[in-house]
Amino acid sequence: MSRKRRVIIDGLEDKQGRSLLVISALYHCRSELSDAEIRFVDVSSGEVRGAVDLLRWETGLDVRIPADPSEYGGGSIFEDASLYAAIRLNSLDGLHVAEAKFFKVPLLLALQFLPRSATSEQLVLLQPAHDPALFAQYLIERMR
Repeated sequence: MSRKRRVIIDGLEDKQGRSLLVISALYHCRSELSDAEIRFVDVSSGEVRGAVDLLRWETGLDVRIPADPSEYGGGSIFEDASLYAAIRLNSLDGLHVAEAKFFKVPLLLALQFLPRSATSEQLVLLQPAHDPALFAQYLIERMR
């Protein structure tokens, strides 16, 4: 039996985090994610918890917020992950980028407002940072 692909989603919904927008994107690509486990990290808001529960109930996707890191054998949730995704306002600060890179996890990190020193990757992801359907397309492409 093949192992499910794991998608890690930043769960912050605050001044920087836009996880509710990512949850909207997951609705757009639910059929492509039927064989994936979707895990949210750093969730602190009741709204995000409720939206994750609703997404699971409405779509049947294997999506949840891990309560205990021991679920991954005491290792990192990023080990063997297929993608780490987030939409942020204007900064990647506070994300688990170093840990994801350590485990060679592909990144999909979109900013809604770009710094003066924006990279070409950030420029490409500017529109998807505002459009859940487009972000969903990029998410599926990055997992291939």
